[in-house]
Amino acid sequence: MILRYLAIPCGLGLTLLILWLMWPSPIDPVRWDEPPAPGLSGPSAPDDDLAAATLYRVGEPGTAHSIAVSTDGMVYFGTVDGDIMRLRAAIAGDGIHPEHLAHITDEPVFGMAWIDESTLAIATAGNLHSLNLTSLEVRTLSAGSTSHAFGRLTNLAVAENGIIYLTDSSTRWDHGSRRPGYYYDMLENRPNGLVYAWDPRSREAVPIRDRLYYPNGIAIASDGQSLFVSESFRYMIQRIWIGGPRRGEIEVFAKNLPGMPAGLAMDDDGNLVVAMATRRSRLLATAHRNPLLTQILIKLPQWLRPTDSRPRGFVLRLRESDGQIRDAFHDPDSALNYLSSVTVGPGGVLWLGSAFGGIIGRFDPADLGDQPTQP
Repeated sequence: MILRYLAIPCGLGLTLLILWLMWPSPIDPVRWDEPPAPGLSGPSAPDDDLAAATLYRVGEPGTAHSIAVSTDGMVYFGTVDGDIMRLRAAIAGDGIHPEHLAHITDEPVFGMAWIDESTLAIATAGNLHSLNLTSLEVRTLSAGSTSHAFGRLTNLAVAENGIIYLTDSSTRWDHGSRRPGYYYDMLENRPNGLVYAWDPRSREAVPIRDRLYYPNGIAIASDGQSLFVSESFRYMIQRIWIGGPRRGEIEVFAKNLPGMPAGLAMDDDGNLVVAMATRRSRLLATAHRNPLLTQILIKLPQWLRPTDSRPRGFVLRLRESDGQIRDAFHDPDSALNYLSSVTVGPGGVLWLGSAFGGIIGRFDPADLGDQPTQP
């Protein structure tokens, strides 16, 4: 009798389970047998250097995704509501009051860089803008190429000739969707990203490289002949040649990094500074190796999905000459997690932005004194 009563709910539960398993997954992942993560040792060994960083709490998560610092000590950042704010770099503590400058759009601000000393280039998910800091005039420069609108702009860099290079991280999961596109791209592991060049003379955005795996950060090499582009979910940095005899070529600059590279910047000592969003994840490696399992897990409610321990952001400095790790700065308290950008300000000070922290970090490597580094 008991078995008879249990048969109905069990049968119903089994039917619902089968229907749930048959329900289409929102993503279409492919298998990638990612290489084992390198150990954090030698020049990349964990330390507590970033504990010395000054933290500025400037808003809700998503604020200060990217930062621009002027030569006169002003710090500029964007908000999730599309506003541009200004902060005096000398101000410290929690009692700061950023100054509102302009409203750009209703989209979050993701990337910022200087066009000239009084004009900022600003990337939101779907548009490239400029802001004149003298007149506070806002202009929309581009919404994409003639054949394809921007999908998800994340960062940009301005060359000496005025050309603006932009990372479009995903043409599949566009900015108009409420779905967590970056998360889907991370799990799908498909080359949905590309790099654009916007020319101020033609006022057109032209793709210069496609089929990239979530290109996220971008920086121009010290000689102006190439671009460094981070592919976050492939743990690597590509070098794209934009001038000289190798123009149009691409090569791997650094691969199998110990974390997810995001924002990039060149310092004055011949180093590429890399904001590492977090360390490598065993859970993500398992997902990359098992597409069917990933399709099942993505259909679970978010609160039921397995997660890693707390994120641990850090900063790497790579030699521009060969891509080898020179040194690293770690945050033992994970206050600077999910690092999204790094900007080298006057005096070599590093300004760090966070994708979800709502904070700005100020860190001066010179405060560490004479530290052993990789020659």
